[in-house]
Amino acid sequence: MNSENQGNFEEINTSGEITGKINERRASQNSIIADLRKEQILDAATLTLIEAGYINTSLAKIAKKADISAALIPYYFPTKTELIEKLRAALLQKQENYIHGKVAQAQTPLEMLYIYIRASLTYSEEHKHEYDALMEIIYNGRDENGTPYYKIFGNEDTELLEKILEAVQRKDGFPGMNPVSLAILINGAIRGYTMDANAPDKQDYETYCDELIETVSMLSGFSRKYTYEPIIQ
Repeated sequence: MNSENQGNFEEINTSGEITGKINERRASQNSIIADLRKEQILDAATLTLIEAGYINTSLAKIAKKADISAALIPYYFPTKTELIEKLRAALLQKQENYIHGKVAQAQTPLEMLYIYIRASLTYSEEHKHEYDALMEIIYNGRDENGTPYYKIFGNEDTELLEKILEAVQRKDGFPGMNPVSLAILINGAIRGYTMDANAPDKQDYETYCDELIETVSMLSGFSRKYTYEPIIQ
């Protein structure tokens, strides 16, 4: 290869590298934009679910809430069912991350139990929109086959609690109730409080939390012997 051809080859090769880098940069920018758009749509879906309920939520209403064209949503989420499923998974993951992060600070299984109860109620108050939207999906949503979500995912948020209760049983023992039954009771009490939002005489969640912990301790046969407040704050 003579010097002229060598120079042309190097020029073409350099040009190709530049073009490749430009394309990579564009692809990265497009990916970021797509992720931001998806987040915008999911946020709008969260608010729409709270305001309209699952049955009355539509892609058109979500688009209006997001202030975008309704024709744009199917580009990211082809159907309402797919959008709601992505939202359900994202909301559940956010809740789990919060609760797991608090529980991880505990030193004993019993501490983990008390922190779980406190963290669950705290999350429902501090992240009310996300929590309410998740409950709306679980109790009123259906998958593409028409199966209610609560029949598919109803126990997803009890798995950690069951493991905690099993650990408490191994270490401290509690003769009053088995872990699965107690997990259902505790999560039922937590959900019952959050769903009673409009009750005129509703307790503040901190008082309710204290009373729930006392009740669980009494029913399960172990005494409350742990101060959890500093860990949660």
